[in-house]
Amino acid sequence: LSSWNVSKVTNMRNMFQMAKSFNSDLSNWNVSKVTNMSFMFNHAEKFNSDLSSWDVSNVTNMEFMFNMAEIFNSDLSRWNVSNVTNMSFMFTKAKKFNSDLRQWNVSNVTNMSFMFAEAENFNSDLSRWNVSNVTDMDSMFSITKRFTSNLSNWDVSKVTTMNFMFAGTEKFNSDLSKWDVSNVTSMQYMFAEAINFDSNLSNWNVSNVTNMNSMFQDAKKFNSNIGKWDVSKVTNMELMFSNASSFNGDLSQWNVSNVINMKAMFNKAKNFNCDLSKWDVSNVTDMSLMFNEAEKFNSDLNKWNVSNVENMRAMFRLAINFNSDLSKWDVSKVTDTSYMFTATQEFNSDLSQWNVSNVTDMERMFAISPIFNSNLSNWDVSNVTNMEGMFAAALSFDSDLSRWNVAKVTNMKDMFNFAIKFNSNLSSWDVSKVTNYKDMFLNAKSFNNRYKPKFR
Repeated sequence: LSSWNVSKVTNMRNMFQMAKSFNSDLSNWNVSKVTNMSFMFNHAEKFNSDLSSWDVSNVTNMEFMFNMAEIFNSDLSRWNVSNVTNMSFMFTKAKKFNSDLRQWNVSNVTNMSFMFAEAENFNSDLSRWNVSNVTDMDSMFSITKRFTSNLSNWDVSKVTTMNFMFAGTEKFNSDLSKWDVSNVTSMQYMFAEAINFDSNLSNWNVSNVTNMNSMFQDAKKFNSNIGKWDVSKVTNMELMFSNASSFNGDLSQWNVSNVINMKAMFNKAKNFNCDLSKWDVSNVTDMSLMFNEAEKFNSDLNKWNVSNVENMRAMFRLAINFNSDLSKWDVSKVTDTSYMFTATQEFNSDLSQWNVSNVTDMERMFAISPIFNSNLSNWDVSNVTNMEGMFAAALSFDSDLSRWNVAKVTNMKDMFNFAIKFNSNLSSWDVSKVTNYKDMFLNAKSFNNRYKPKFR
């Protein structure tokens, strides 16, 4: 097609879309009248013609232009893109692309979502780009693994969404301290797996953000002081600092009163030990895995209002230093406490007054909790169906459980395995629905066999 006269063409949208083997020389094409190049080489997997001399000065739409053009790497440094308004998905998965774009005038662009997502080789200097009209930067550099450009002077004041923006940018660590993010409403996964990122974000205005799900997940070096952030509109903090292994910011003054989801929020945040005693968590419904493997965490949480929480699965699992008094917690809506205190080496709070009447799953709830020995004699466990390994290797546990109503339980496997001090009389338990009680009392050295339930 090298000799085609396309000088009168105004629309090239979809022109070579899905032309997976196409690689004709288009270097001499006159495209000066074209206004739309969206999807032009979308999925043109073998295309790599020299387009350096193209006059694209009238083009307004370049969305998906080189999306999945996997070997495309033409020099586009001299392109005049000053009239383009849409660059979303422009180089997504263009894995070889690494042209110098530092001189591009992108001042009219409003949408840069997914622009360089998974463009694994891209690392142009974009420090002087004028992005002042951009409103959408969703996933702009997601998994752009080599990208390291300085973006400190970017004007992002009109941007409303930054979801996944730097997710998986393994080398990125630009100073973003001066960014005006006051109009951003969603930052989910923004720095997830940005393993070298540690910019000072202390002065960011995040007052309009509602979603911070996984924002710093696996950002292993991040430890900025973000204690003054206004997070009062945020409803989702799931996985926010999960595996952010360096993070230990002071979040004591955060207003989290609108947050509904805190699932795995500090999961594997191994250095985190902030005082969270004053947090208003009254609207939270999911705290599963919240402090799972948060090895240093030991804040006083007794005044927390957890009355709306439904899921506490593995909440403190392997939080080896945790020993807050939780005696006042209202857990009446909770249905899952499985693995909640598994391997909490220091935990021994009085839980005698807990209302667990809605819980259905208590699997390994206190397993490998060596000093736990609260009086649980009055617990209403009438809705529980799974007690597998509940007190396995709970080396100190010896509460009287004789009055427990276990009529709905089907699984008691390993329930007291290695509970070496346990010796409560369970002979009156109704175990008619139990189908698995393998090794229930294995290595329970103090247990009197006369106290065993009467299994069929």
